[in-house]
Amino acid sequence: MLQPTDSLRLRLKTGAPFIVTFSIIAAVEIVELVALAGFDGIILDMEHGAYGTESLGPLVLAARARGIYPLVRVRTGEPSEIGAALDAGAAGVIVPQIGSAEEARRAVRAARFAPDGNRGANPFVRGADYSGRAEWFAKANEDVAVLLMVEGADGVAALPEILTVPTLDGIFLGPMDLSHALGVPGEMGHPKVVQTIEAVIEAVGTAGLVAAIFAGTPDSARRWLGRGVTLVGVGVDTAHILVGLKGVAEAVRAK
Repeated sequence: MLQPTDSLRLRLKTGAPFIVTFSIIAAVEIVELVALAGFDGIILDMEHGAYGTESLGPLVLAARARGIYPLVRVRTGEPSEIGAALDAGAAGVIVPQIGSAEEARRAVRAARFAPDGNRGANPFVRGADYSGRAEWFAKANEDVAVLLMVEGADGVAALPEILTVPTLDGIFLGPMDLSHALGVPGEMGHPKVVQTIEAVIEAVGTAGLVAAIFAGTPDSARRWLGRGVTLVGVGVDTAHILVGLKGVAEAVRAK
């Protein structure tokens, strides 16, 4: 079982495949099922899920109790959102729509306590086990993973500078948004999208950071893992449930 002090940063740095799925259903049972299915972690998706930070506590606890890492994709790069997710006990944050080095620096600094950043300091939150321990601040800086999403042309153009941001852990690629930015909306397998992604993965690896990506299918996930990606977000809980339920209904009706 994972403990609250386990480091997601160190886990990702091992380079071993890290398999997660996105969750937009704010339910403890979903988190438990993801863990029981064998995933390494779950991305609690506040950007597209219909819930806020007040719902994170039980979801984070469920993930920890079932032995998987809880990551949170925040809605924006606002420091207050990033800090709230981490105070709730998230092992890492994923910040969407990063389009410049300045946005990248602001997001990363919001997830780090001084002197590495400017995260609001309160050692009595769930993330600190309500302990009040002064040494928790340095421990949190060591353990919390920060991944920034590159999803548009601006982010790709600014990538060389983004990769130099201190204490950044990795880049999370969003093929769907990237396909729109490249003029081929929805075509995640289009050569323009694939070539751009491969170039980003190479640059991220050269910088010694973690490459992460969304994959719509297991086959796609395996392909990206074979091309240098460490963390792969395979689908979304709603889609997985729909596919499973359809399969049951079709199997019952099959002649």
